[in-house]
Formats: sequence, structure tokens, C-alpha cells
Amino acid sequence: MRKAFLFIGFLAFAFISKAQPYTSRLGRFKVDQIRGCAPLTVNITSTSFPGNAGCTAGTPCIMNFDGTGSCPPNASCQNVIQFTYTTAGTYKLSVLYQSIGADDITITVDPNTPPPFDIFTCAGDKVEIKITDSFYDSYAIDFNDDGTIDTSIPSGNNQIAMFSYGSAGNYNISVKGKKLNAANNCNANVQPFKALTALPIPSISTLLAVDTVSLQLGFTPQTNIEYHANIAYNNASNFQQYQTLYAANSLTIPNLTLNKNYYCFELSSYDPCANTDTYSSPVCSHEFSLAKASGVDQLSWQTASMGISTIQITRNNTNLTSVAGTATNYNDAAIVCKTEYCYQLISKYPGGATSTSLQKCVTSFLIDTPTPINNTSAIVSSAQVDLAWLQDPAFVTTSYNVFRSQNGGAYVLQKAVPTKLYTDATYSEGYCYKISYTDNCDNASVQGLASCPIILNGSADDTNEVILHWSQYKGWAAGVKSYTIQKFNQQGQLLQTINAGTDTTYTDTQVDAVNQVVLYKITANANQAGVSVSISNEIKVVKGVNLFYPTAFNPDSKVAVVNRTFTVKGHYISKLELQVFDRWGSLVFFSDKNEPWDGRRDGINMPDATYVWTAQGTDLNGSSFKKAGTVILIRK
Repeated sequence: MRKAFLFIGFLAFAFISKAQPYTSRLGRFKVDQIRGCAPLTVNITSTSFPGNAGCTAGTPCIMNFDGTGSCPPNASCQNVIQFTYTTAGTYKLSVLYQSIGADDITITVDPNTPPPFDIFTCAGDKVEIKITDSFYDSYAIDFNDDGTIDTSIPSGNNQIAMFSYGSAGNYNISVKGKKLNAANNCNANVQPFKALTALPIPSISTLLAVDTVSLQLGFTPQTNIEYHANIAYNNASNFQQYQTLYAANSLTIPNLTLNKNYYCFELSSYDPCANTDTYSSPVCSHEFSLAKASGVDQLSWQTASMGISTIQITRNNTNLTSVAGTATNYNDAAIVCKTEYCYQLISKYPGGATSTSLQKCVTSFLIDTPTPINNTSAIVSSAQVDLAWLQDPAFVTTSYNVFRSQNGGAYVLQKAVPTKLYTDATYSEGYCYKISYTDNCDNASVQGLASCPIILNGSADDTNEVILHWSQYKGWAAGVKSYTIQKFNQQGQLLQTINAGTDTTYTDTQVDAVNQVVLYKITANANQAGVSVSISNEIKVVKGVNLFYPTAFNPDSKVAVVNRTFTVKGHYISKLELQVFDRWGSLVFFSDKNEPWDGRRDGINMPDATYVWTAQGTDLNGSSFKKAGTVILIRK
């Protein structure tokens, strides 16, 4: 039963009252402190007593603060009235008088250890703290860390204090300890706290069967919340408290019989201020059994299905299927003989919680003829091709045989591989492939469908339209659903994705003034779900500069459609130099800045005539080009 201690007001006096002088053993002198945390400074407040003038300049005394004769640095031991103890321990402070001898008092210096405490969140913006320390005689609690002691409680066994904040929010709680008759100089333990109007509804994240006799419950706790874990046997209604959890995110429950029973758990956020619980939804384990028959593995289980969305069944740590949350059995007929299968159940709850059963294994038996491999995908890259294929999961194999044919010839065995992947590093156009395998019952399949990689060709015409054509992909039982064209720039960045449907030709008419060099490849998409794509070889198309220019111009024309200047333009030009010569070969115009000629030389109009021009430069691909021609200057 929890007890709340709210020592407010007069109990805080012990922490804020002024230090009182303490008298030495024989009553000859007084000090302001006899106990405190390191570092502790002690002052001798009086050295006289009735009938004695005390320690003066004329009658000095010898002070010994720690029993070794130590004095403050750079000072003698005569008439010293202050000393700071830096190390925890018990010391004898003595004063030696000239005429009457010595007197002493015991000084206790405690380790300066902030007291530990636990914080428990309550609803209604309240908090409860438990002092887990018993070293100090009393503890001052500042729930707002604002310098004001809100509560003071004595030492005891897990003393409790409660406090109500005005509103939800973030606060700091400070707890300082103090020994009886000690200075109030010990360090405080300050911890952050977030006040909540309502406690959060907890949720179990995982329930895992560790072995046949233990379960592990996992959850994500919130800071400063105390949780109660409750258990029910073979039902999800009659719960009893199992364990209290604080600052933990998991719980292991031993001494169970998972092969005969199932167990349900719920978690609650406990409010110690109101002695109430906020409960999670229950999560339950499985009583799981596994048997085998010819051609089928038989799974059966019992659990409380309330709240379960689906039950996922894994086989050999891979998802096999999912069944309804109310299901209690499943028959797996997709098995291979002489193969061990290990099954596990994972109940899935709304919100993401899961319950995972024990894993149980059985060696299945079945004799059948393996089905051929009729879905092989091919991806061409550089001078190699990567093959990937699907195999009927009802059959298990340790290796596959890859056969290759060249230009319609016989299929010749290339290699046996352990996985459904093969890379032919010597690929060449015209190669096709077939796959066969032998299952773990030594039954051999026939060679499957031929897989012939896509061969892509293409070029740019005089207008820089790119014409693509490619071979149909062969290698899928259900055929090709569609082809996708991917276009990249020279740096490999994807520029465009084009759906070509089932066509095997395409003309790219898109105007692109930036990318002179483009790369293309074709992706075939299968009609059958689950079949990976096949990708063609990649081709590079370099578009031409395609210079264009007028054959005549009239600088004085008033007609808009008549060229008034002469210039040479084109596609993908990085640099261009234009020169114009008269019929005697004299240079009349030069520009390397893409400027037009307006028919003048040095500001003077040139006469009507035929002029020779040359244009040379480099394109965006870094290639040089040069072109020459004539143009007629007409002013009439």
C-alpha cells in the first residue's frame, strides 16, 4: 500500500533555517558547522568562554582542523578560524589554548552524492516520486526546480511524495538530501519530467515464444510510467496481475507449457496517485502443433482470436501465406520430398503488435516430376547478360543447368549454378538460353522455354529524330505485357520513360536542344505477376549539328519575312566561328560570339554581291565541325 508524504511549510524549515553554533567538547569554543557534504567550510565563531579571553593576538591559539596539523595555504596554525574539508571523512578539529590546554569537536564530512529517486507519472498533471536513497536523514523536494522547497520528507524505506502541477508540460524535479545537524550544502539530483493530463494507453509490441517453457513480452515504454503486466491462461478475459514494470521494455515469463496451453497478456499504465489502470488490448500466444502426410504438412493451433487481424505463416523463415485471424489450421501442399520445413505463426494485431509462436519442423515427403522453368528474364549490360528465372516452389533443387544456343544452333551446357541466377560474361547477340534442374528427389526436369535477350538498334536521321527498333523478348510463358523505353543523358541521368505498348519500333521526335548524346534501352514487362523484367543492350545515339543558314539577305528590307541579317545556326553547338569574305578573299566579317552579319564592314555598307562564308567550331560532344558556303547580299 503506497503512502504519500507531503511535508510542506514547517518541514521545509530544516532545510532553510540558519546554521546554529555548535559547542566544543569542553565548551571552550564554537563552530558554525559540524557536518555537511564535501567540500565543507567550517568557521570557528567563538574561542572564548566564561573566565577566558579566548584566542587573541596577545594569547594566540594553535588550531588543528584535521588531526594532522594542516592549516590553510600560506598561513600558520595560529588563530586560524576557517578551514575547508574537500575529502569525505571524520575529523577532529582542536584548539590548543596557552594556559588551559586543548579542546576539540568532531567534524563529519559526507560524500557529496545526489540522492537517487524514481518518478511516476499520474493523470491530471500530477506526479509521484519515490526516494530510493536512505543515506540522508531528510530530503527536500523542489518539484519545479525554482529554488522553493515544495515538500520535505524524512528518510525511510522508499518514501513517497506527490505533487499536482497547474498544467501539463515539461518540468524539472530537484531532490536534495541532508543529514541531521548538517549544513545544507549537498548537491541536488535534478531530473526532467513531463506532466500529462491523461496517462497514455500502453500497447504490447511483441510476444515471442523463446522456447517451450518461456515467452518474452516486448513493448515501448514511456518515461516515468509504471506498468502492470497481467496474464490469463487459455483465455483473454480472466486476467491476474503478474508483474510490475518500471524503466523496462521487455519481460520474460518462465515456467510455462507452450505445447499444451496458450497465454494472453495485457499491459496497463498505472496511476499511483489514483490507484487506477489504463489497459492495453490483449496479445496471446499459440498452442501450435505440426504433423505430416503424403504431399502435405498439416499445421493446427489454438489461441484467443479476438483482435487478431491475420495470422502470417512462415516457412523456413520466409513468408508462406496469411490466413484469417479466426483460422485454426492450414495445410501446406507446396512441399518437396526429403526436405525439412520449419513453420512459425505470427499473429498480427491492429496497431502493429505481433505474437510469434514456437518454430516447429518436419521432413516432408513427396514424389513428383519437376515442372520446367518457363519464366527466365535476361538483362544485358555491356558484354554480358544476367539471367534470372522462376521455379515452381513445389520443387527443391541444389543446382540448375544453363544451356546456350548460338544463332539457332543446338543448346550446349554452359554451367551448373546453385541459385536462380547466372551471368554469361561472354554474351554476344544471337545467344539464347534454356534452364533445367534436378530436384532433391533426383527427378530431372526438361529444358524450359528459350530465353533470347532483347537486341536494340537505333540511329538519328537528318532531322535528329531517333528511330529505334528491337527484337521481341522470348522466355516467358505468358509473354510480354508491354515494352518501356528509357532514355538517358550522357551522364546516365534518366531523361524520359516511354511506354511503347507491345510495339517493337519507336521514333523519338522529342525536341531536345540540350542533350546531343542520348542513350536508350528497352525494358520488357511480363504478363505474369512476379516475373522480373528483361532489359536490352544499351545504345548510344549522337545527334548531328545540322547547320542551317539563309542563302540571301537584304539589310534594307521592310518585309518581315525577308532575312535582314546573315547568320549560321545549328543544334548542340558549343562554340562557333563565322567568317565572311568578299570575292577577292578579303575578310569582311568575323564573329565567335554567335553574332549575325548585318551587311556592313567597319560600319560601311557592303555592295550587292555574292560572299563566301565559313563556319567552324565544336559541338556539345566535343567533336569539331566545319562548313562553307555562299550568301547573296541584296539591297535593291
